[in-house]
Amino acid sequence: MSVSTVKLTAFATGGGCATKIPQAELAAILARLPVEAGVAALMVGAGTADDAAVYRLNDEVALVVTTDFFAPVVDDPGDYGAIAAANALSDVYAMGGTPLLALNIVAWPPADVLPESVLADVLAAGARTVRAAGAVIAGGHSVRDQEPKYGLAVVGTVHPDRLTTNARGRPGDVLVLTKALGTGIVSNATKLGDAPAEVTAAAVASMRRLNRDAAAAAAHCGVRCATDITGFGLLGHARNVAVASGCGVEIDAGALPMLPGVPELVGAGLVPGGSRRNLAYADTWTEWDAAVSALQRAVATDAQTSGGLLLAVEPARCDGLLAEIRAGAGGVAEPVGRLTDAPAGTVRVRAPD
Repeated sequence: MSVSTVKLTAFATGGGCATKIPQAELAAILARLPVEAGVAALMVGAGTADDAAVYRLNDEVALVVTTDFFAPVVDDPGDYGAIAAANALSDVYAMGGTPLLALNIVAWPPADVLPESVLADVLAAGARTVRAAGAVIAGGHSVRDQEPKYGLAVVGTVHPDRLTTNARGRPGDVLVLTKALGTGIVSNATKLGDAPAEVTAAAVASMRRLNRDAAAAAAHCGVRCATDITGFGLLGHARNVAVASGCGVEIDAGALPMLPGVPELVGAGLVPGGSRRNLAYADTWTEWDAAVSALQRAVATDAQTSGGLLLAVEPARCDGLLAEIRAGAGGVAEPVGRLTDAPAGTVRVRAPD
């Protein structure tokens, strides 16, 4: 098998963050585990379902620690490595941090299944993405596995006073999304051979893009509440913000930015299983306005890989945040909803006016 003929997604039972354990199942599992308490230095742990752990070293520095890996979401080894790396680094940006170093996480078939040069290309692309983030690859760990998987464990730093978490939202905050939705739908269609080349290319470009510039704009505009949108979809991660912040959330269905080609792919029935499971779970806790379309419901719950940040910003600072993000190369910034004074974890999706 030559590298040029390798179709990485053919080796994956699922792709990207859509292969996460479903949110409902994971919540039930984690509910049985003790939540770490009484450690004063642990600023963010597992209790709020945030994007990374944060451990205070002193009054000036806290460590941000995270890990993320998944099976191929695209066929090209370079794209796969870059997307997986950007996705892992995103957790540090979601906490307001700066990536410092990363360790490779690799599960890979033997050479008679996938050429070693394919893995080398994946690792090289991941390393380039880490370097672009100003961090370094400092080692890693590998095991044999019939299904290829790649990702990173990442360590970053943040000043304790400038930490962003999913628990610092306040009623009235505007929710700003920094990447268009639909990567799960496009990836599924690409794997099946049903996505036009230009549609796949747009999704790949979005997934490869670091959330660094959006995070910098958020810090400059005083954002203190953020999360990134990955396998649980926009609604699943927005609900985590609402629960952790003790408020409700409203999403404007008509404001959701979509990648090119997504409406057509949804219309053709190409929504992946992971996204369908997200929607089924969201139906148990979401108040949908009757006029919210099937397309909007699918996009709101689509399992994203290397998605954008969801930033909760004070209304008075929203215009400045939007302008700063949009001024960047490829910057997407769309107000998609708001936090409300409804009971904690309440989710409503409003139909377009």
